[in-house]
Amino acid sequence: MAWKPRRVCSCGKIIAATDLCACQIKRKVEADRRRPSATDRGYDSKWRRESKAFLALPQNRFCACGCGRFADMVDHIKPHRGDMKLFWDRSNWAPLASSPCHSSRKQSLERRQ
Repeated sequence: MAWKPRRVCSCGKIIAATDLCACQIKRKVEADRRRPSATDRGYDSKWRRESKAFLALPQNRFCACGCGRFADMVDHIKPHRGDMKLFWDRSNWAPLASSPCHSSRKQSLERRQ
């Protein structure tokens, strides 16, 4: 089994490579508390209806990344960051499999931007 060395957190504590430090957990909880709800960000009943219709189109059956999985969610190609015009622009939508294509690959790319 592969072994990863311990790492130094930004607060100075030495922790296991795969663990989160208490300060990181605290920052995440605070950030989540400040973040608006999904409904407030536009993911409401209208979004569910429109995204379901988008996925029902034959050309949107499979994940856009090319993995061959069935698409089960709609992703915004360019993050809308609250811009409702970009949010509803269907040319900015892509069918994706929620895991692992959106859950890991896409989100790690967005974090780097």
